[in-house]
Amino acid sequence: MALTSFIEVDPSSHFPIQNLPFGVFKPEPASPARPGVAIGDYVLDLSAVAAAGFFDGPILCNSDCFHQPNLNKFLELGRPAWKEARATLQKLLSSTEPTLRDNESLKQKSLIPMSKVEMLVPMAIGDYTDFFSSMHHAKNCGTMFRGPQNAIPPNWFHLPIAYHGRASSIVISGTDITRPRGQGAPSGNSAPYFGPSLKLDFELEMAAVVGPGNELGKPVDVNKAADHIFGLVLMNDWSARDIQAWEYVPLGPFLGKSFGTTVSPWIVTLEALEPFSCGAPKQDPHPLPYLAERVSKNYDITLEVQIKPAGEKDSSVVTKSNFNHLYWTLTQQLAHHTINGCNLRPGDLLGTGTISGPEPESYGCLLELTWNGQKQLSLNGVTRKFLEDGDEVIITGFSKGNGYNVGFGTCSGKIVPPPLSFSSSSTTNTVTYTLRNDQPAPPTSTQIPIQSSETPIPITVHVPQSAAAVKIQSAYRSHLIRNLYKTIAAVHSEADEFQRLIQRQETGYAVRSSEREKLRMNEALMKLLLKLDSVPGVDPAVREARRKVSRRIVGLQEILDSIAQVDLDGFGGGFGRDYWNDVVAEGVCRERGGEEMERFCAEHLGFRCLQRFLSQP
Repeated sequence: MALTSFIEVDPSSHFPIQNLPFGVFKPEPASPARPGVAIGDYVLDLSAVAAAGFFDGPILCNSDCFHQPNLNKFLELGRPAWKEARATLQKLLSSTEPTLRDNESLKQKSLIPMSKVEMLVPMAIGDYTDFFSSMHHAKNCGTMFRGPQNAIPPNWFHLPIAYHGRASSIVISGTDITRPRGQGAPSGNSAPYFGPSLKLDFELEMAAVVGPGNELGKPVDVNKAADHIFGLVLMNDWSARDIQAWEYVPLGPFLGKSFGTTVSPWIVTLEALEPFSCGAPKQDPHPLPYLAERVSKNYDITLEVQIKPAGEKDSSVVTKSNFNHLYWTLTQQLAHHTINGCNLRPGDLLGTGTISGPEPESYGCLLELTWNGQKQLSLNGVTRKFLEDGDEVIITGFSKGNGYNVGFGTCSGKIVPPPLSFSSSSTTNTVTYTLRNDQPAPPTSTQIPIQSSETPIPITVHVPQSAAAVKIQSAYRSHLIRNLYKTIAAVHSEADEFQRLIQRQETGYAVRSSEREKLRMNEALMKLLLKLDSVPGVDPAVREARRKVSRRIVGLQEILDSIAQVDLDGFGGGFGRDYWNDVVAEGVCRERGGEEMERFCAEHLGFRCLQRFLSQP
């Protein structure tokens, strides 16, 4: 008779009594974190179960592992403790066991609706390693960048290749991922591109959670490695392909990977996955003795990736793959990791690498699905080559049993734009500004640290994923597009200098007292407009950037004309701030547009009121 729980579990649920994955949660935002297991639509609070004395086996009866803010202490206890806990929980939750089923008070205290809890990363991750274990993924990437004759390097078939990742940026499912900034490959003899990544990608992965570690200098036998693996989570190891491509020689990935890695909240144990174990692919050549397993095991886990484009209601399936496509097994990965004497510790995370299958619909990342941006991916009428701001990626995985699923829930994350950044240093006098289609020019007066009104501060304008980015991707930031933006950025810098100049008190006197000075400044502003007019509108985003800078210059012309009309007589050589404010308020803001003028200033010049602008020191 199939095992059932007294808690009603929908047949499509990932969390029946056959699963019981472990996680860490908060029942309330201010509550301390505590371990739990998933059962149907509920979380069973293990701290409450332990406090009630239900973990009465020989290993767990005196342990406080379920009164911890993470699972590390439980992981360290090893497989005998894990099996003891699983047996206790399956008995406690079974439909035939009255201990919890008939105890209303304890049920109320220990069973919390999953929709009301906050899930956390379930373990303290000391170290994180990402492998490269899918032959299909390795072959596709190699074909793209080295050609089909040298697609997979010779060492790949002899050892599980990996690199050391960044544990601090591993986040729980549902956490937003900020588009990373970094350098990209230069075009021709120009400087490297710097700005938001234009080739942001997901990677369909899973990851093993390490249980007991090993002593430094003592490798783990491949045939005993399973005892060091507690279970698996879904993982999205986000990748900035353009940043990665420029930086990875000779030491491997760095900023292109370390900005964020998302994991699912529930760790599915190897015991729960055992009914779905299957043979691993045949390895040719035969691995070296330390990697040769008596039984080479994979797991039949169906994996799926959906993308919900920004602004769309529905998501689209882009990938259907399976864990059993991995060439190198989990146990081989762990054994290889320790063969040099490296010591693993409880809570360490070992990523599998992108899990791609042999067919195009099973490719595990956009790099493969779009063949490095050479073709579009259709998402219900919306196209993508790489991820845009606002896109959400949802990974799911489960194993299908007889009338039940053993699943992992979801691993999701949404891309958000990087914050608007301004930086300036005394040595470089450089400002970096990310110009997006929906943003006005940078607010000069309050956010850019100006060191000297005599020294122009150049602005570099970067346009992220947009129509311009599509063109840049297809030609990998063509020389023409780069030069157009350099021209716009140079004009923007000169407009900055004019804005600071106009704010100076002596400028008002000079323009008011000398028609020639006013004409000279107007002529200079007109030259800036002519420079912009020389920029061809070859792309909508180029036209938008050109339009915004142009409107800013027109605004400066308006201000210049306004200053020329203000009566400064009676200042007696002094500069009374209060009197100046009164004159400006009456002679400029009201006469030249009132609220409409204020809106223009706020939208195109970055400040609310012309009066405030002119009165700034």
